[in-house]
Amino acid sequence: MRGRLSHIGAQVAAKAAAETLDELARTGVIPDEDDLRRVLRRVRLVLTREAAERNCDLSDLATTLIAFALTPYRIAALRVGDGFLIAASPARPYHSIAGARRGETRFVTDDDAEDAVAIAVDEGPVSFVAAGTDGLQTLSISAEDGRPHSSFLRPLNRYISTAESDDEIHLGIREFLRSDRLAERVDDDMTLMLCGWRSDGAWENRAG
Repeated sequence: MRGRLSHIGAQVAAKAAAETLDELARTGVIPDEDDLRRVLRRVRLVLTREAAERNCDLSDLATTLIAFALTPYRIAALRVGDGFLIAASPARPYHSIAGARRGETRFVTDDDAEDAVAIAVDEGPVSFVAAGTDGLQTLSISAEDGRPHSSFLRPLNRYISTAESDDEIHLGIREFLRSDRLAERVDDDMTLMLCGWRSDGAWENRAG
């Protein structure tokens, strides 16, 4: 069960993970499995401090987490709990990163979070990444074999590759998540992040 302050826990965890990965990037380090476990421990430490400051139980800040570091030739990721992270390149089909476990939801605040975390360091070209919460998981991942649904992902990939600006991508994601057609198929929270590599050597990275 999510905690009563899970929205705050999510914000704190995401910020702590991003800052820790950014610190690694500034030193020129592309995270390996040990680095990713250190990221998780840092996130848990920051959440513990937040709980102390708010005089609440750590479980009140319960949140899932997906965090990753990305270059055109490598993606290093960790995931605790549900949600999905999918990568692709022109030469490699859509594939899940750090698994797509189903079943009981796990949280970063769980005592055994370090045992429950899924970690992956995937070598090879990366041109597209999609990450999202469990509300979109049934649309993006097959329940039968865990394979990504290319029919769902391909239009998103095409959209960000042809969009003229980051703002256009951001607005497009928000419109997509608010569409009546999607609302008819999803009854859970929805967050979607898309990332694509441009030919001019920059990443387009947007969430909604």
